[in-house]
Amino acid sequence: MQPADLWQQWEQLKHVESLPDALLLPIARMIAAGVLSALLLLLLIVRPQTQAATNTPKQREQRGYTREEVAQHTAEDDLWLIIRHKTTGKLQVYDVTAYVEHHPGGDAIFSNAGADCTAGFRGPQHPPTVEDLVEEYCIGWVEDA
Repeated sequence: MQPADLWQQWEQLKHVESLPDALLLPIARMIAAGVLSALLLLLLIVRPQTQAATNTPKQREQRGYTREEVAQHTAEDDLWLIIRHKTTGKLQVYDVTAYVEHHPGGDAIFSNAGADCTAGFRGPQHPPTVEDLVEEYCIGWVEDA
């Protein structure tokens, strides 16, 4: 397509009254394709960052918690679990709120919400790497263990 043709189509496009009529012109289809491509690219760039931001656990200084304190966090928007650490044997507290919607087992994560879920956590449904992955959600330890 020559520049003169594009200019002529641009002038025609200015006088079109409906979108279906406009899309009959090649220049309009090129513009639409460019806009759609830009929007898709924007979605690909923005969406992973948004997901990463919402999947990131809240960072807080680690401290001791009582079982009673942990038991108060059993909702989808506020979920804590107790898991016995594999190497130290200590009961650790994990705020997994940011992970709930990404849990491959769905609502199974609520089975022991606010309580010790070590047995379920060590079940065959979890790969060995889950031990490392969960550490970023650790917020402290159980004081009255």
